[in-house]
Amino acid sequence: MIISNVQGNTQGLKPNQLRRIEKLYSRRIAPHQIVTPEFARQLSELSHETRRQIGVLIDRKGYVEYVVVGDARRIELPDLKRTRVAADRFRGLRCVHTHLRGEELTQDDLTDLALLRLDLMVALDVDERTGLPGLVRAAHLLPTTADALETHELTTPYAFLEPEIPSQIDVDFLALINSLEEEMARNRRAARRADVRDRTILVGVTS
Repeated sequence: MIISNVQGNTQGLKPNQLRRIEKLYSRRIAPHQIVTPEFARQLSELSHETRRQIGVLIDRKGYVEYVVVGDARRIELPDLKRTRVAADRFRGLRCVHTHLRGEELTQDDLTDLALLRLDLMVALDVDERTGLPGLVRAAHLLPTTADALETHELTTPYAFLEPEIPSQIDVDFLALINSLEEEMARNRRAARRADVRDRTILVGVTS
């Protein structure tokens, strides 16, 4: 039996396939890039060959922290909720995974994005005929959504990036995330100031 760090639906994979999927751990993405064309191609070709969605969780330094194999329709991400995230921060991990049917980001994808407070949820289309990567679709939480998740309020939760092929993605990932977290921190500071004012007024009225 092969012991592997690859998580998820690995049963039935050939030893060579599993080794090649595990090698994704050794890849590094430039921190400012969402995904590189080379990494997208490797992920896409492995997914096409195995007929399974394959996903990775990448940290902000560009290192692959988790590799997960799903079935043809979805992947199941590790339970990250046990590790608490600061209220004005995202998790510091983005999910890049393949879609074999050319579909938009699914409700499961968006639910994982929200509940796990991921930096970004990214779906990479896989060409059914060639196995080459197609459009990259991505979404992130809005700063107001992150606050609402803390208070269990409902809101319009996501912003979607313009779909692009990997070589045409013109988004500085770190700049995007930093700006979102800065806005989230400003929102929380403003909310705390408003709360202090409300308490002061309440004390003044009741005393």
